[in-house]
Amino acid sequence: MLRMIEVIGSSEAGYSEAVRAAVQQLIDSGEEVHFFEVIEQRGAVRDGQFKEFQAKVKVAVE
Repeated sequence: MLRMIEVIGSSEAGYSEAVRAAVQQLIDSGEEVHFFEVIEQRGAVRDGQFKEFQAKVKVAVE
């Protein structure tokens, strides 16, 4: 049986890297990841510059 959990990843480089960081965090902690779904993207701007990209991801783990 799989369970769905939500995690948030962040990156200064872009949304794809933020998603990768979120999923990699679970893999590194020993979770067996099967698939994921991006459910929200957001970011931060400071002094007119992109500062951080964030992604909320639902991940199916065993």
